[in-house]
Amino acid sequence: MNNAYPARTERGFSIVELMIALVLGLILLGGVIQVFLSSRQTYSANEAMSRMQENGRFALEFMARSARLAGYMEPTLVTGKPFPVVPTSTSGRCNVPNGVQGVLCSSNGAGGASDGVAFMFQPPLIDGVRRDCLGNTITSNTDLIINHFAIIPAAGTTPAALGCRSYNATTSTWTAGPDLQALVEGVDSLQVLYGVDNGGDFRSPNQYVSADRVGNWDRIRSVRIAVLANSVETLNPAPVARRFVLLDASPLNAAALGNDNRARQIFTTTIQLKNFE
Repeated sequence: MNNAYPARTERGFSIVELMIALVLGLILLGGVIQVFLSSRQTYSANEAMSRMQENGRFALEFMARSARLAGYMEPTLVTGKPFPVVPTSTSGRCNVPNGVQGVLCSSNGAGGASDGVAFMFQPPLIDGVRRDCLGNTITSNTDLIINHFAIIPAAGTTPAALGCRSYNATTSTWTAGPDLQALVEGVDSLQVLYGVDNGGDFRSPNQYVSADRVGNWDRIRSVRIAVLANSVETLNPAPVARRFVLLDASPLNAAALGNDNRARQIFTTTIQLKNFE
């Protein structure tokens, strides 16, 4: 009996065809993985840069807020008008008790070491409350406080930070203990120059000097602040090594900063003092 349909030969893929398909699939998969890793790396880098920008802006804003209030005192307050910027302890003019002069006075760091700066004022009422730099409530309406800003050094894997402590100059008590409390992490260095009026316009500085070169603290008219902020998170690949020069300080290089593969940038601002009269 003859079949109505001719016989068919069933065939699959050959080994060569399977190998070619496998190689093509691996090439495509490798391309997809490369795009994914590149996108992830770009995202991490953008996140790190955003974090660094945020740290720098916040650090300047916290200090600028106190600087703009420096020397402020309501007309009803009988206490003598304070220095807007608390002088250095070496000047003999740091008008706080001797026991806290070493940590509360403005100071100049040697070489590339960070400076410290302190502002004195009567906290204004904001939403019915007076607060220090840490957000602690000042209960008395007549107290003068000192907000002191300095760098908390890095410790192990914890990055350096901008810290603050506040002292009630009226009651001679700390508002929250003598230790610096971190305000903004990821801040490596703080440098401050003081704009001094040396006989020119009464309201305008004609020279910027470090704290150890201020001859008359009554004649400070502005402060110039620079911070070196980092990304907190490390970058891969590591950023290009470079030196950072903040105002008049000695340069900081990767070795001085711990070779930690973090992105860094300098942020600077100048604040005019309004309450020096």
